[in-house]
Amino acid sequence: MSDSPTLRLDEDGIPILEQPVDVDAPEPAPDPDLRDPVEVERLLEQAQVRDLLDELAEDLKKRVVWKLEAALKEELSRLVDTTIQQGSESLGEEIHTRLQLALPELVARLAQKLGAAESP
Repeated sequence: MSDSPTLRLDEDGIPILEQPVDVDAPEPAPDPDLRDPVEVERLLEQAQVRDLLDELAEDLKKRVVWKLEAALKEELSRLVDTTIQQGSESLGEEIHTRLQLALPELVARLAQKLGAAESP
């Protein structure tokens, strides 16, 4: 099923080394010392690292914008709710006061119109 070659085992079940390690091969280069500013600067000049940093910056920007939008939406929603609650109380009082002041005149006009409509 797998494309990898099967591992040959000896009679004790120990894998058989078919490709010996070259002891004369040079050791792999050590990881760069990220405490060295010169080494970090050299790494940052590589296109692959710059591309990765660009992607990270773009992702971070999107995340910050999303967080700000969410925070602002929540705060604006709270402020609108508070304003509506406070405004509805004063608005209700204002409507009540204006109706109370205008009601006598409105009733008089209505009675006058009704009286005029009943007259032959």
